[in-house]
Amino acid sequence: MQRIVISILAYFIQEDYLNKMRLKNTILFMLFISMIVIVGCSKTLPKTPLEFQKELLSGSGTYLNTQRTWQLDSTRINGVNSVLTPVQRNYKKTFTFDSKYSDTDNNTGKWEISTLNKLKQTYVYQFSSKQDSITYDIVSINSAQLSLSIKLSNGQTAIYSFKISN
Repeated sequence: MQRIVISILAYFIQEDYLNKMRLKNTILFMLFISMIVIVGCSKTLPKTPLEFQKELLSGSGTYLNTQRTWQLDSTRINGVNSVLTPVQRNYKKTFTFDSKYSDTDNNTGKWEISTLNKLKQTYVYQFSSKQDSITYDIVSINSAQLSLSIKLSNGQTAIYSFKISN
């Protein structure tokens, strides 16, 4: 009889232990699922194509990413490559995250992309302090290359290709 009582007692002790382990595992599982839901639901909003294009041109504004410098790589006029002079090969445009512009000809100004694939630059020429603006079509842009197109006053189309310099 004593063996039966001990067996029954051992069964209930074991059953209580197993129930506590199940409860503990269930609680841990629920905490794990809750963490996944919380982390999975706290998403950042994706950037619009316009915001993304601005960041490709000038940087994101985060630490050490506040400006981009683009060096002239090639020029095509009406589909024909132009030979660049040494001065033209060293020409650079710098666009800062706060919409400022400068180039190696010492011109400064502002830039804006208010419409996708349209870059407007407002120049203040160094020697004359004259202000002028020009709007380029952005043919393509990525983290390493920039191509700008503009209709020249003689009706021809010029495409300026730049490579990242910084």
